[in-house]
Amino acid sequence: MRLRTLVLWFVPAVVFLGLASVATGSEVSAGHSISRDLETLCSREFAGRGLGSEGLAEAADYLEGRLKEIGVTPAFDGSYRQRFTAPTGETAVNLVGSIGQRSGKGYVILGAHYDHLGVNDKGEIYYGADDNASGVATVLEAARILADDPPEGQVLLILFSGEEEGLLGSKHYADHPVLPLCECTAMVNVDTVGRLAEGGLFIFGADMAAEWKSILEGVDHGFHLEPQFPPKDPGGSDQKSFVEKGVAAIQLFTGAHADYHRPSDTLDKIDREGIARIAAFTAELCLFLAEEDQPLTFIPPGAENVPAPPPGGKQRRVSVGTIPDFEHVGEGILVSGIIPGSPAEQAGLQKGDLLLELDGTPLDDLAAYAAVLKEHAPGDEVQLHYRRQGKDLTVKITLAARK
Repeated sequence: MRLRTLVLWFVPAVVFLGLASVATGSEVSAGHSISRDLETLCSREFAGRGLGSEGLAEAADYLEGRLKEIGVTPAFDGSYRQRFTAPTGETAVNLVGSIGQRSGKGYVILGAHYDHLGVNDKGEIYYGADDNASGVATVLEAARILADDPPEGQVLLILFSGEEEGLLGSKHYADHPVLPLCECTAMVNVDTVGRLAEGGLFIFGADMAAEWKSILEGVDHGFHLEPQFPPKDPGGSDQKSFVEKGVAAIQLFTGAHADYHRPSDTLDKIDREGIARIAAFTAELCLFLAEEDQPLTFIPPGAENVPAPPPGGKQRRVSVGTIPDFEHVGEGILVSGIIPGSPAEQAGLQKGDLLLELDGTPLDDLAAYAAVLKEHAPGDEVQLHYRRQGKDLTVKITLAARK
């Protein structure tokens, strides 16, 4: 009989005894399947998996075959495909399937987006190794682990399309779910997890449910990933579509870097062993959540006096080129790096600068930063107040289009 995660809740303290049933961080290895998935998704033949491209269609075919190989049950009468039409007219496809059977009322969603940015006007391929071949490989490996010993509950797997164009696939799924979202225990989104050795594991959205941190720390007892919980979820990935529906959704993430949304996000920079460790952790997390009968206690963003973004609101079109320090707590946005060639570099911003105010709007957190940028178009000139080594400074920045 398999040992399952045991949880003991005490009030006000929580004691979580994690008996990791899948693997420990020291025992897992990258594995042939993870390497195959990464290499296939990042191949020149798939040409960056841009929305509407042949490469993205071929990626969907490949991933459908992998779901069948793993033993994932199709969600639509023998098919995994949930088709939808993007605002630009292209037909796109989410892939949806499940592992296990619902023993009670709840179930858990595990997802990742498989699209990326395609090819630029110079003919350069945006390979999207970290964003988000890494997340897809993690979900497939977690699915393989779960399929080998199915949970006493149900895990719904979703591979989303159209994320890079404004969370299109996850929004479509959230509006047309296979199972009622009100019965979803929680949602786990895996996006950009390929550089564990560089940045560690961050989990966005852990403040969206009263139970999240104790569950996550308890599951980590057997894996020693030591996840960090940034105080606010910037809402830039597919978990946002589920939060807007009242589902306690999180994102797994291994940190921002200068290769984000650039052709240099390539396979050689991926920590495959790290992906294997995160996949094992994710499988154990989903195992625990799938066996819960009731949804986690959802805490809406507004409960912490942070306005929730309205469904269907503006999409961010511009970029400054700063890489935030997600561990920073306190005033402003701490810069951990600058993307080469970006407006931030051209304006002379540096690592260690503290961004305080943009166009008169205080930058209290990443959500505020994203919100003010949504009001601008490429080419707009904005005034940025920041602090460097105790000195307050101001600079004008011309915003660039967000890739």
